[in-house]
Amino acid sequence: MFGSSQRSENLRTSLARYALTLIVTAIALVATLILRRDGPAPSFLFFVPAVAISAWYGGPGPAILATIASLLLIDLNFLAPGGSLRIDRVEALEIIAFIIVAGTIISTMEALHRARALAELRAAELKRLNDEVGRSYDAEREKRHDAELLAHAREEVLGVVAHDLRNPLNLIITSTDLLLEENLNRERRTELLEVALRAGKQMNRLIGDLLDSVRIHAGKLTLDLEDVAVVMIFHQAEETFRPLAEKRNISLEAVPPEDGVAVRADPLRIAQVVGNIVSNAIKFTPERGNVTLRASADGNHVAIHITDTGPGIAPADLEHLFENFWQARRNDHRGVGLGLAIAKAVVEAHGGKIWCESSPGHGSTFSFTLPRATPSEPYAVASGAGRSVSVV
Repeated sequence: MFGSSQRSENLRTSLARYALTLIVTAIALVATLILRRDGPAPSFLFFVPAVAISAWYGGPGPAILATIASLLLIDLNFLAPGGSLRIDRVEALEIIAFIIVAGTIISTMEALHRARALAELRAAELKRLNDEVGRSYDAEREKRHDAELLAHAREEVLGVVAHDLRNPLNLIITSTDLLLEENLNRERRTELLEVALRAGKQMNRLIGDLLDSVRIHAGKLTLDLEDVAVVMIFHQAEETFRPLAEKRNISLEAVPPEDGVAVRADPLRIAQVVGNIVSNAIKFTPERGNVTLRASADGNHVAIHITDTGPGIAPADLEHLFENFWQARRNDHRGVGLGLAIAKAVVEAHGGKIWCESSPGHGSTFSFTLPRATPSEPYAVASGAGRSVSVV
């Protein structure tokens, strides 16, 4: 259908060109007749422009037609004897001259057409090359900008990591130096060992977070999926963080979820997510505050909510909470700012989502969803029989 329409359009265009040739040739004849009424005039005068117009607007075919039609009209109307095709020697020379002029016009116009087409083609190619150069320049500029941002971010990360590693390292060095003193009593020695142990654990967590961040960005985060009871996740969180909560005089409460509610997840990774959120909640909740864990099941997903009565988070900071190396304040002692970013990556690797609801002065609630375990399958805490999934 499209081909037929195109052929019809081409035919109409060709007919229009030949019609233009006949019209301008007829106009040339009329103009010559009018001019010759007032006296002798060159018979070829107006037919040359007719050939030129036909060649420019119609091309070689219409121009040749204009040349032939002009010769016939001139011979029949202006060369003796009138109305006859017979010509003498002088008239023959005039006709030859007209043919040469017409041929020159036709070839010149055709050359101009080809030159114009070539110029348009080269202009289009030049525009394309300019566009490509422009896009390449923009791409290179964007790459350079990204490289500068990456370099700046790397410098910031190295600074933060160096700072956060230096502090516990200094504690370890100081503690071990003091332990070398011979006159230390047993209590002081135990206290220094505990300080060194805590500092070592802090360094281990920091290095673990950095390694997890590298795995996530490299697409090499591995999940060992099992059916895990939510009550066991809560029980582990209570066991791990209750001593810290009691030390800070904070109430840590886990509201038992509906019986039998389980999730399909990697228990170690989910313990890491819950641990990151709960430790932050305890860290920023004032004395006599509360940190509460609860769960709700909805269809194929289970949502875990961790609520604290801390100072809350400003709306402008909420959108940055889960970004790598982000800190609301440089002096808030959050470490390098990887915990929540890793938590987000782990939750999303499970097919869930994580978010925070908070306002200054009213505490915060961190929530995340996990796929619900199939009811017909038994669940375990760490059976080791789960399915290993590599997340890219």
